[in-house]
Amino acid sequence: MTSSSPPAPAVVVGAGWAGLTAALALARAGHPVHLIEAGKAPGGRARSLDLDGTPLDNGQHILVGACQQTLQQIRSVGINPEQAFQALPFGLRMFGPTGRPQAPAFLLEPRSPRLPALAAALYRALAKHSLGTRLRALSGAAAMLHRPLRDDLPVLDWLRQRRQPDALIRSLWDPLCLAVMNTPTRTASARIFQNVLRLALNHGPEAARLLVPARPLGELFPEPAVQELRERGARVDLGRRITAIERSTTHDAAPYRLRDRQGVASPARGVILATPPAAAAALLPHETGWEATHQGLNAMGARSICTVYLRYARRLDDLPPLQGLLDQHGQWLIARNVAGAPHWLAVVISAADDLEPLTADARWRTVARSLAQTFPKLGEPETGHSICERRATLDAQAGLDARRPPARTPWPGCYLAGDYLTPALPSTLEAAVQSGLESAHLYLEDHP
Repeated sequence: MTSSSPPAPAVVVGAGWAGLTAALALARAGHPVHLIEAGKAPGGRARSLDLDGTPLDNGQHILVGACQQTLQQIRSVGINPEQAFQALPFGLRMFGPTGRPQAPAFLLEPRSPRLPALAAALYRALAKHSLGTRLRALSGAAAMLHRPLRDDLPVLDWLRQRRQPDALIRSLWDPLCLAVMNTPTRTASARIFQNVLRLALNHGPEAARLLVPARPLGELFPEPAVQELRERGARVDLGRRITAIERSTTHDAAPYRLRDRQGVASPARGVILATPPAAAAALLPHETGWEATHQGLNAMGARSICTVYLRYARRLDDLPPLQGLLDQHGQWLIARNVAGAPHWLAVVISAADDLEPLTADARWRTVARSLAQTFPKLGEPETGHSICERRATLDAQAGLDARRPPARTPWPGCYLAGDYLTPALPSTLEAAVQSGLESAHLYLEDHP
């Protein structure tokens, strides 16, 4: 490299929400950036796609108002969250196969103070129980929010320690844990679940709002982020898969070279690997000094999520935007009219690894039959699609935080980013964004 050559860029591998956040932070700080993504579209596991001419998402995502860093990133690319999301009060209304509510709904009164709102919601949800059971459950729930956990344990054990009735576990805590962690209560980390509850329920009504995207996910952040990066002079390569990272100790200005499937090399001053943990492990060396990094990456188990999209002949404007499903093929029913697709429904199947394996066609037809029994007015859909992300999230088991790898790797100037790295959070967009900001901070700290 001659003195007149432009400086080597920071190369960010992976254009999911973590990688995009890191790339934007570096570009906004004035550093040259090269973003490389194996897929044809940015967004990672939260991207948009086209189904039968309708823009939908590869998975249905719902944020809460407590996702402050995510909302700030969305604002930073010129999108107003107040217009991009439909805000709903925090609440769960669960329906069984008969179509009747399985228990009184758990609904927070938006204008009530934090603890009284939670107490009132739980008290109503336990309407069929004795006064003693109600009071014990309220006392236990208050301790869940305000008493720190000394040791991590499965959520189910924690709930029983806090005297939560089995009926409330089934109708509230089980579906809520699956929704936020994609891990069942019998194995999920109580420490992470407690942190999520605190973030959503201990910081006022704004933090507890449910935010349903009113536009395709790609329009909310990934696509405008790529546009801004290009406007700032960053190079963005979509549809290019990196297969090897080489490091030289003799080229201080560009110590890294990243090679793709065709053998084309890209120089880098530093590298941020914003890929799933298994992909990062495959790119990093197996040498002395790397044991802790690989041990952490290999400890990151994964769980799948399936989203079934169903298209009906009639508009579905009469349906609530969000309904919970108990004992059915899926846990959440989302009317896509909020996102400008009034003929479509989305059914989210969390922890889908535990289900009977089905073809995509058989899965959406099975879900459609189940919904027709629960909500006869729906009738039969015209068509459907099933999209399964096999490694959609971490398997957020008890003890996960102690197993996460560090963001810094043994190679100076090489960092990890991704939702699996953020302590005390499950695999969420907020965890991804926070990790992207952290990796960019480390890069800027080491490359002033």
